[in-house]
Amino acid sequence: MDQTHTRAMEALQPFIHLANSNSATSPKFVANLITNATSSPNTYVFAELLETPTVQALRSEDTPPEYQGYLTLLEIFAWGTWQDYQTTPNLPTLNNEQTLKLRLLSLLTLSATIKPLAYQTLMDALSITARSELESLVTTAIYSSLITARLSPATTPPSINVTSVAPLRDVKPQFLTAMVSMLTQWESRCSNVISDIEAEIAKIKADSAKRRAKEHAKTALVEKTLQNWTADGGELNTRSLGSKKGWHGGLRGGSSGFVGNKREFSGDDLDDGYWDNGVDGTFDAQLAASKMDIDQGAGSSIMGSAGPGARHAKRVLGRKS
Repeated sequence: MDQTHTRAMEALQPFIHLANSNSATSPKFVANLITNATSSPNTYVFAELLETPTVQALRSEDTPPEYQGYLTLLEIFAWGTWQDYQTTPNLPTLNNEQTLKLRLLSLLTLSATIKPLAYQTLMDALSITARSELESLVTTAIYSSLITARLSPATTPPSINVTSVAPLRDVKPQFLTAMVSMLTQWESRCSNVISDIEAEIAKIKADSAKRRAKEHAKTALVEKTLQNWTADGGELNTRSLGSKKGWHGGLRGGSSGFVGNKREFSGDDLDDGYWDNGVDGTFDAQLAASKMDIDQGAGSSIMGSAGPGARHAKRVLGRKS
């Protein structure tokens, strides 16, 4: 609860106790009680005092006419304005303290309903003729923590910039039904927003659970693959790659049937019925010349145009004897 409202409630408590005491037996006593409560400098809320049986008893037809207007006066202090007092007949005359109090309470209502708050508008609503008197009233309201405002007398038109208003006006009973309806609608809108938020949270959680399950399945598959690899001795089986080991560590495959360096082949590996020498075991230069040197390109031979100094092949294929 706002501190200003708390202080106002505390200031009203003595008057509520008097209204509920055994002394409050006459309309005159209740009328004096209302006058003192509305004149006190710290009382700004009066609904609790209005609800007491002794104050409500002033509505009785047996109440003397001179005291019947005090209940209406207290209602104006609770939720009315200065203009309501001016237009309502048969009300008690206000003293100086009550006049200041009602104008301050009216200033609260006007500050909350009129934007911008011009000097002339306030002077007409509060029956004030001098600008200095209005500025004094606004200054009193500021120092009493009723409003937070800044005077702007040099603007055109002169105005008062109110930024906050203390919650010190009581609610008229006729407005309670409308307020309950507005609050019910607001509660319904809040419930719809909360439902939408909860549905979105549930969707996010479901999507997250699906992602975790998918990641867990991938992790399980990787772990199973690693376990199978370890069970096979820690080495990959080349047959699983669709190839076989060939001679000298090469792999069969490719367009030529082997993958590897041509220097890794030997005549023994390619056992096609030839040896390095001729059929009789002697070196056959003509036979050797007809074979391609494995280390040289096509068209070269052991006995080339370079003569006897030319480099001989490492091995020449010949037919086995």
